[in-house]
Amino acid sequence: MAAFDLLIRGGTLVDGTGSPGVPGDVGVTGDRIVALGDLPAVPRGDARQELDAAGRVVCPGFIDPHGHSDVSLFVDGALASHVRQGFTTQLSGNCGSTVAPITPTGRELVEQELRIHRVTARWSTFAEYLEAVEAERLTPNVAFLAGHGTIRGSVLGTDARPPTPDELGAMNHELEAALDAGAFGLSTGLIYAPGIHAARPEIVELVRTAARRGGLYATHMRNESAGLFDALDEAIDTIRAAGEGARLQVSHLKAGARAVWGRGAEAVERLDHARAVGVDVAADQYPYTAAATSLAVVLPPALLALGVEECVAALSDPGVRARVRAEIERGISGWENVAADPGWAGIKVSWSASHVDWAGRSIAEIAHEVKAEPSDVAFDILVDDRLDTSIVIDCMDEADVTAILAVPWIAVCTDAEGRRPGDPILDVGVPHPRTYGTTARVLGRYVRGRRILPLEVAIAKMTSVPAARIGLVERGVLRAGAFADIVVFDPATITDGATYQRPSVHPTGIDHVFVNGRAAILAGRETGQRPGRLLRRAGRAR
Repeated sequence: MAAFDLLIRGGTLVDGTGSPGVPGDVGVTGDRIVALGDLPAVPRGDARQELDAAGRVVCPGFIDPHGHSDVSLFVDGALASHVRQGFTTQLSGNCGSTVAPITPTGRELVEQELRIHRVTARWSTFAEYLEAVEAERLTPNVAFLAGHGTIRGSVLGTDARPPTPDELGAMNHELEAALDAGAFGLSTGLIYAPGIHAARPEIVELVRTAARRGGLYATHMRNESAGLFDALDEAIDTIRAAGEGARLQVSHLKAGARAVWGRGAEAVERLDHARAVGVDVAADQYPYTAAATSLAVVLPPALLALGVEECVAALSDPGVRARVRAEIERGISGWENVAADPGWAGIKVSWSASHVDWAGRSIAEIAHEVKAEPSDVAFDILVDDRLDTSIVIDCMDEADVTAILAVPWIAVCTDAEGRRPGDPILDVGVPHPRTYGTTARVLGRYVRGRRILPLEVAIAKMTSVPAARIGLVERGVLRAGAFADIVVFDPATITDGATYQRPSVHPTGIDHVFVNGRAAILAGRETGQRPGRLLRRAGRAR
């Protein structure tokens, strides 16, 4: 009988805790690590699979705490863009958005997301959604938060008003059902409809419900640009008001407008101060100076409250367009006004179903070509796409990115869905390069190249830090008894090939990726195995 199912010999073991790497071997049986260290007593060939990791780092599989593969996994459960980066687990359901529950009141919002991926829902409840996910053949592990926006929409639709006590009770009921089914917590997207219409008391009540069950609260804050610090205070105050057990994760922390450039370290200090006085606060970040989102964020909240069809109809009215332009020029208190800062030159179309040839080009550039006002170009695209246009926004300064990246307790994320080069559904447009390059960019550009942070700290930010924050059990570390999610990479060559112009490129230097003890990537190639699992709260597959 073989001593191990897998034996990785002679690598530098970086265990994910932040400790320096040490030479050693890793022995795996089934889906667990069973031995670590110097294993010379195991004869050559006395393992079903043996790999030589000389010159390589062997570390825990990377964990993405902020993903958006809620629907794309039904197109391709391999999540190729992520597993090729070394991700062995991804948490989706972020920014207040998932695709369950589905009710007659909220169906329009959910079906917009499903339509892009040509997926038909075979579920209504969150529990049924997780069952559908569990039936898919997955390469990495996946886990989910319950989306506040989807829950709010399922009860109130797109209405811009506070819920009645009965409606808030119905929202709480949907959240409790999602948590009972295995969601890891609650997420909000407070720049997106319908979450943008939620006042703090509503959020506090739902966070309190999540906290009672040990769930995390992750928020895409109300403002990441000129109103960054007010939004940080709101998020921290929400946790304080929610009471015992409430935990905050600030999603993709950034100083996302020229108005706050140079204040990234100050944002970290604001969170650090809260941590110092006992507030359970953390954050994640992607290592790029551009963001990516929906073009609909340029619209004022009152217009988004109309719902998709009425909003599209309103945007066809020249009078409405004139009023929106005026609101963009003067701004609205608390509203993240990206059309003003960074402006139309900083907003690039990444995908438009109605204007495929505009992908990769800025609104200002397109407007110059067609001899139109940039705002009219944006409104025309939104009308033609029924509000479903994706954009990349050049909105950050490199100094702020590095100041945030250097913080050990801030996890690394992608803020992206799983994609695949050449796929007719998952490779449309010009997506953000974070989709393919995040981990290699950290390890190649910022660790090896610029020495912004040590290798073992960077690995912890991609393994044990997100695992602990999400609440995953026995993942994110190399130790006996932990799940055998393992990455083997070359620290001297790991490089992200994805660029803003050509983003759909896998990184180099990542040799092997194991998920639950089985090879997902060997010698840089997909094996075709699908060893991933749906993880439910408490971190264990059912």
